Amino acid sequence: MIAYYNGSYLPVDKISVSPFDRGFLFSDGVYEALRTYNRKLFMIQNHLDRLRYSIEQTNINFTEFDKLEKIIFTCAEKNNIAKDFSAYIQITRGISFPRTHHYNEHIKSNLFVFTTELKNREQELTNGVSIILERDIRWNRCDIKSVSLLPNVMANQNAFINGCYEAVFYRDTFITEGSHTNFFAVKDGKVITAPLSNFILNGVTRNIVFKLCNENDIPIEESYILLADVFNYDEFFLTGTLTEITPVVKIDNNIIGNGSPGLLTKKIQKLFYDFVRSY
Repeated sequence: MIAYYNGSYLPVDKISVSPFDRGFLFSDGVYEALRTYNRKLFMIQNHLDRLRYSIEQTNINFTEFDKLEKIIFTCAEKNNIAKDFSAYIQITRGISFPRTHHYNEHIKSNLFVFTTELKNREQELTNGVSIILERDIRWNRCDIKSVSLLPNVMANQNAFINGCYEAVFYRDTFITEGSHTNFFAVKDGKVITAPLSNFILNGVTRNIVFKLCNENDIPIEESYILLADVFNYDEFFLTGTLTEITPVVKIDNNIIGNGSPGLLTKKIQKLFYDFVRSY
């Protein structure tokens, strides 16, 4: 695989990261993940706006947002990716020595980009997935797309070893989001998801769901899904750049409804793919 690192396109085994990179030492960095449909980067401006927000919130010295699209497509070309692909962008604060918690605001950031051909997720999208619920032990700035993801990794690994697609977090009495997704419920024809706050990521696909629901007279609201009431809802689904609109059919070994994706979830799926085709 050829990847981009600080101005060069190199085989990944030729890329060297300093042990004094603050991303390595402190998880001091941010990232963004995108994908293409029909070889066109989907909602790229929304992703770049979110990346810019993460950069501003963490005070990382990076301004070259206008170069990222070209870098992404060059990576795909150098890897001979002929189909649709995902792209990963990671920006760390940079290298500093000696190791100190404080930093120089003018330190040069490090940029890493790679692309990967997308996998077929037809079975999960058609049949739905299982999830588990996990206590949310993450920090309180989940609105920043930080590379500091150890609690997410541990939760998702627990889901994986239990044969589930995702771990969805709850904080105190309410559900926040998944380890790499936003979480939605449906009750009596209304779509419900957690309000934007420092507890969840402002998902690009999440925002598309709001747009589609509002344009198609589907009631939707931002309110917390209470943990104690979770099994009183009719349908559930996950959203994300690679997750798209994925139905949830089982939570903690409890089958939802008749064990098949809900009717409103499938309608929103169709609206989403219609939107993608028209993008």
